[in-house]
Order: sequence, then structure tokens, then C-alpha cells
Amino acid sequence: MGVARAPDWILNGGPPPPVLWAVVNLDTADLEIAQLWHDLAEAALGPMIRPAGAPRFRRSHTGRHEVKVRRRSWADMMHPSLEDAYANWGYRDDPPHGPVEYVRLNAWRHDGPYLQLSLALRLVDPSVMPAVADAVIGLVRAIGDRVDLGYGEIADRVRMGPSTDLDYALDREDEDSLRDSRRHLRGYGWVTVCPAAIAVALGGAAAMRDSGAFTDVVELATGGLLLRATRTTFDYDDDAVRRVFEAVRRVLPPGVPRQPQYETLPHLILEDAAG
Repeated sequence: MGVARAPDWILNGGPPPPVLWAVVNLDTADLEIAQLWHDLAEAALGPMIRPAGAPRFRRSHTGRHEVKVRRRSWADMMHPSLEDAYANWGYRDDPPHGPVEYVRLNAWRHDGPYLQLSLALRLVDPSVMPAVADAVIGLVRAIGDRVDLGYGEIADRVRMGPSTDLDYALDREDEDSLRDSRRHLRGYGWVTVCPAAIAVALGGAAAMRDSGAFTDVVELATGGLLLRATRTTFDYDDDAVRRVFEAVRRVLPPGVPRQPQYETLPHLILEDAAG
């Protein structure tokens, strides 16, 4: 067995390559949507890992279930007793062949009916970020057109689990945040997905376009909104964060967010939205 090689950016002392995360939350554990999440991600991002002529990338699948099932594929893990499932695509310790180094998918069932679907990827070539961003937004939009999501976010960092960064900063209970998702927006980011009820409370797509906070406002087929703050995460600076906060503050939960002692939450406005 060979020895794992450290990434070039570590060996050369350079900055870490850019990453992109996407998370969507469903109110029901819809395994058909979880399978669609996988299939659309593979269609959109697979060619960015493996360009034409490159060898097949490696796949690995892991997960936890109340009963034993075969784990040879993502589809094998879409079982009614699903607790969580992971898929990892890439060339592992071998050099990457495309502009995306790896993609990681996760389906995680939170206590009761809730299901979280997530995606993480790392870029080899930062210049392809606009194309990758469009592909990931297309994936999230396709899911949002099929089901009215409780919340969704795309960013260069997200909090894994039922909590969002805003929940964590407000010290909100996970169950309260999930249950209240149609009344209070659970967070905001570079791309934010609002459920239909929140979209109505915000005044709809026209009001969000008029706010000037977003480069794209997409009306989802299920009634929600997909709000894109800037062209890429590279442009999502403090001023852009402030514009997004002001545009959606009327639907955010009340309270003063606080930076935790041992962690920095970079894309939050530390003000009471109700103030």
C-alpha cells in the first residue's frame, strides 16, 4: 500500500483551493428526491471531475442504517430506514484530471421526518468557479422546483447538521429552527433558498429584485425563491452580506447573533434583525 501524498498546495505553501458547499432541507425524508440529488449532481459535475479521455474516477459509498443493505451504490443506500449516506467521487491520492478535484454527497435524516441533502466540492482551477457555481445552482434549483424546501444555501462554507450558522449564533434549538422554517428564514448566504411562505412574506420576486441585493432572483415552481447575491463566492464580500441581510431581515428570527468563542462565522451581520 502506497503512502498518501499531501496536496500540492500544502507542499508548496500556497493558499487552499476554493471549495463550494450546497445544503437543502426537506420536511419529509423523500428518498426519490435524495436519488435525484445524486443523479443530477453526477450529470452536472461528473464531467468536471473526469474530462473526456480521462480514466474513470473512483467512487466510495458509506452510510448507517437500521438494517443491513448492500452499499455498492448510492441507490443501494436509499432505504426507508436511512439514517445517513455518503458518496465520494474523485481520484483519491492520484492527481486530479479535471478542474474539480472531488465531490462529496450526503443524505442525512434528522430526528423524525426531516432530510438534509448536501454537496461539497473542491476546485483545482479557480477560473472555472463561475461554471461550477452555475452547475451547483442548477442542481439546487431543480430540487427546489420539485419540492418546497424548508431552507437551502450555497456558500464557501456551511454548517453541517440541522443547525445553520445563524441558528448557532442565536443559540436556537435545532427542532425550533426546523419546525419554524415557514415563518422565519433559517439563515442567509451567497445563495439562499426561501420556502414559498417566506417568499410571500418578503413580497415575492419583484420585491427582491427591487432590493438591489441580488444578481439573480429565481422563482421556483413550488413557490419559493432562489436568491443569488453575487456572480461567485469570490465576490461575496462584507458589503454584499449587508445587502442580503437588509433584504431579508424582516423574515429572520429575532435575537442578537454572537460570534462563538472558538469559531468565526464570517458571513453574518451581528445585529438583531427585528431591531
